This record gives sequence, C-alpha cells and structure tokens, in this order.
Amino acid sequence: MTPIRDDDPIRPDLREGSSPLAAGVTASVFAESSEPVVRKGMFSIFDQAVVSGANFLTLVIIARACSPAEVGIYALAWTVVIFLAAAQANLISIPYTMYRHRREGSSLTEYGGSAIIHQLVFSVAAAVCFIGLAALLSLGVGPSGLRPAAWVLSGVIPFILLRDFARRFSFAHLAVETAIVMDVAVSTLQVASLLVLWRLGLLSPAVVYGVMGAACAVAAAGWWLLRKQPVSFSRKEIVRDWRRNWSFGRWALTGQMTGLAFYALPWLLAIVRGEAETGKLAVCTTLVGLSNLFVMGLNNFLIPKAAQAFARDGARALGGVLRKAAFVAAGVLGSLCVGVFLVGDLVARIIFGPMYADTGTLLTVLALAALTDSLGQTAAAGLWALDRPAANFVADLVQVSVTLGAAIWLVFSLGALGVAIAIVAGRVVGTTVRWIILWGLMKHGSQRSAVDSY
Repeated sequence: MTPIRDDDPIRPDLREGSSPLAAGVTASVFAESSEPVVRKGMFSIFDQAVVSGANFLTLVIIARACSPAEVGIYALAWTVVIFLAAAQANLISIPYTMYRHRREGSSLTEYGGSAIIHQLVFSVAAAVCFIGLAALLSLGVGPSGLRPAAWVLSGVIPFILLRDFARRFSFAHLAVETAIVMDVAVSTLQVASLLVLWRLGLLSPAVVYGVMGAACAVAAAGWWLLRKQPVSFSRKEIVRDWRRNWSFGRWALTGQMTGLAFYALPWLLAIVRGEAETGKLAVCTTLVGLSNLFVMGLNNFLIPKAAQAFARDGARALGGVLRKAAFVAAGVLGSLCVGVFLVGDLVARIIFGPMYADTGTLLTVLALAALTDSLGQTAAAGLWALDRPAANFVADLVQVSVTLGAAIWLVFSLGALGVAIAIVAGRVVGTTVRWIILWGLMKHGSQRSAVDSY
C-alpha cells in the first residue's frame, strides 16, 4: 500500500485514526496551513480571484457603458480569444507542466526555451486567424458590429496569449508569487483605463480589447524580467520538444475541437435571438463565474500537484489528491449554487442594471453547470497526470454531442435559458463518463503497482 504522506494536503481522511471526512478535512486545513504547499495553493486561489475579478469588472463596465447588443459583440469576440488561449494551453502550457518534472539542469532550461518559441509561433498564427475573421466580416459574413474588434484583436492577441502563457509557465514552476505580481498589474491597468474611458464616453468592444492587449503587453514584459526560471534555446530541441508535446497535446486539442460547440453556442444564440440575447447570456455567465473562481484557482494548483503526486507515489496518491479536490469543489460551489438561487436575480439587477432583470432562473442553471464542470475538470487533471490525455476524448465527444443536440432543440423556444440547460445536460453526461474512465485506469494502475511491488 502506498503510504499517505504527512505533507499531503489532499488526503488526510485516510490517515490512521482519522475522524470522519468532514472533520478530517477541517483538521487538515488548520494542521497544515503553515506548509509551503498549502500557502502556494492559497496564493493560487488569490491569483485566480484577481484574474476573475478583473474580467468581471470589465464586463460590468461594458454593460453599464454600452448597449446589450454591444455586450453581445464583446462576448462573441471573447469566445474566439478563449478558444485560442485554450488551444495554446493544450498544445504548449499543459504538456510543459506535465513533463517539466522529468527534466533537470540544461535539459529543463532548454525545454523552457522551446516552450517560449512554440508560444511565439502560435501567437503569430492566432493573429492571422483574427485577420481572416476581420476579412470575412468585411465581406458581410457574420455580425458587422464585430469587425472593429476583430481588427484590433489581430494586433493585440499575441500579447494576450503571451500573458496567459506566462501565468501558466509560472504555475508550472510553482512560482505563484510571480503570477500574482503580473496579474495584479494587468488587472489594475486594465480596469483603471476602462474606468477613465467610460467617464470620457469612449468605450466600445474594440476599445476594450485594445486596452486589454496593452495591459497584457506591459505585464508580459515585467514577467520576463521577474521570472526566476532560467531558459536557453536549442534549435534541435525546439523541434524535438514540439514533437513530444504534440504527442500529448494533440489529444487535448482534439478534445477541444470536439468542444467547438461550446464556443459556437453564443454564435448560435446570436443568429437565432440576436446579439442582445447573447449579451444577456454573457452577463449571467460572468456573474456565475465569480462563484467558480475558487475552483479555478484550485485547479491551477491541482494540475501540477496531481502530476507530482503520481510521479512520486503512484495512482493511490493521485486518487487522494483528486478525491479531496472534488470534495472541496463540490462543497464550495454547491453552497454558492444555493446562494445564486436565492438572491441571484437581485444581484444581477444591482450590478448590471434593470436591463438584466428576471435572470434568476438562467443564473441558477449556469451555477449548476459550473458545479458540474468543476468536477469534470478534476477528473481531467487526473487523466493528464496519468499521461492518458486520449482518455479525455471519449468524454469530450459525448459531452459536446449532448450539448449541441440539446442546444439546437432548445434555443428556438427558450433562448439563453435553453443554451444553459443544454450546457448542464452535456456536462453531467461528460463528467460521469470522465470519472468512470479515470477510476478504471487508476484501479488498473494500483493493481499493477501492487503486483510489481510484490
């Protein structure tokens, strides 16, 4: 049996003489609050709160300064930004996080240099994507109001993606303090600039993305100066590392490509119900996103922690990490789902204005979607740690099939609410499939480890 480490903050409930699960979790928080690993986890959560808070305030400012249709335009462009950032993470950042533990010395520094070069090449490709989108919009394909934002993003998307890469690179090395400094700088510059422009009456979706890109450029330059991890560049290793990363990242990217439906949902809603309805969905999604910032921060720390646990102590230790992470996520988001149900509609009216009244039901459904998604992300982290990214593909395919089918059926009659219900349905099915696959693989791995040790 793999021993339970005293410094493992994830699995106190399996120690000898432990109290029931809830008491064990509470005791572990107080007993281990001074451990460096827990402090870094708390800092990671704080950092995610900074990032999510800045995104939230940005949308609040846009919703107050612009029309719901303009909020919808901003949301449509944001889906493309998020898709590109996720693709970059799958192909570059997550493989680096998984495999850096297997490198040391010059091999590790060259791997870091390779990751930076890969990111720069990807940024150029992302800029080309936005140029193509802007060209299509200029030809009358798609919502014409999106064209100015697309042109601006073609110039600033490299800086936005570089900031995202720098965050994940810092988390991969557990340099959480560096990520916090960078993200506080971005958030402060972005929100302060938007407030000034709002006061001057100059805000539009295109201006917002220009400000965002400028803030990310300043912070990325600061990260390069503050980073503690040395990097070096080897032309030969750049190609080799890309091939190794591709063998891992292609499965995560394939899963993301099957998830194109999620990025297409706001576009489907805009086509069927208009940009204003898309803006309503974006506002509610962002408000619910605040309730998910704790789990998002936890996941930033969970991925490298899970990889480390499996590399050091095997499948049993990984299972402990994932079980406690799932327990914490369910407890936090479950409680907040109840709060959204009770006062979500009132909060939306106060923050975003009377145009977004009567959104309580939509907010509640989206809160349930966030809860389900957090449990699915925990299982996905376990599959990544097991170096089995292909196993996520089946769950992704099932999830997107259910979501897209339900959305096409419900969006005409229910609008934004129909999209939200479709998201919940897909995530429930996808998360269930993901956990079944994960526990099957871990059980097989534990049995194999027991045989090997015998």
